[in-house]
Amino acid sequence: MTALMQILSPLDILALVVFVAAWLGYEIFGERAAERGENLSGLMQGWRGDWTASAVHRDNRIIDIQILRSLAGNSAFLASTSIFVIGGLAAMIGGSEHAVAVLNGFDYLLETTRDRFGLMVGTLIVVFINAFFRLAWSLRLHNNAAVVLGSIPQPGAADDPTVAQTRAKVVARVATLAARHYNGGMHAYYFGLAACAWFLHPVALIAASLWVVAILYRREFRSRAHEALTRT
Repeated sequence: MTALMQILSPLDILALVVFVAAWLGYEIFGERAAERGENLSGLMQGWRGDWTASAVHRDNRIIDIQILRSLAGNSAFLASTSIFVIGGLAAMIGGSEHAVAVLNGFDYLLETTRDRFGLMVGTLIVVFINAFFRLAWSLRLHNNAAVVLGSIPQPGAADDPTVAQTRAKVVARVATLAARHYNGGMHAYYFGLAACAWFLHPVALIAASLWVVAILYRREFRSRAHEALTRT
């Protein structure tokens, strides 16, 4: 902790605390709101239930598999992209001496050191590692949901009808869990972009963190999409 205090200024530490608090705070707030059905994630839980319930009555479930494949593809794309981002950030650490010289060449940017620059890049790496793990888990859960979907018996089969309904609910539940991890990965991208403001100034990091929270809240609680998906 003492070494960290020597590298970072009090304003840097304050900005980092605000950044972490904004990110984790919004994640907790969003999860609780989803459980109550208040945000987009919460509203989509009901729509997934309707989707899987209707899939029980379809003889041909190609469209349902395509939906899951599309969702899994989104997670796979962002997970692979986060790997490239992490690789690029690791390369930045190798060229930190040159990068610091470039940043310190701008009079309107806060002067930085190699150690401070390394911590800023390291913070970004941690953010995108988190994004990768959440998105990769989302991909796996979507694949698991597809398998369970395939186990739903065809309409009119000899199986107990309640079996199909029970398995449909499992698909909806697993798909919802996958969506939550996908959202968490997307949030990591949002806050990762906010963390880039730290290269400019600690105050810029604070402002960017609060701005991202405002954007996420607006889109997930007060957007036209939220209004359209709300059940009447």
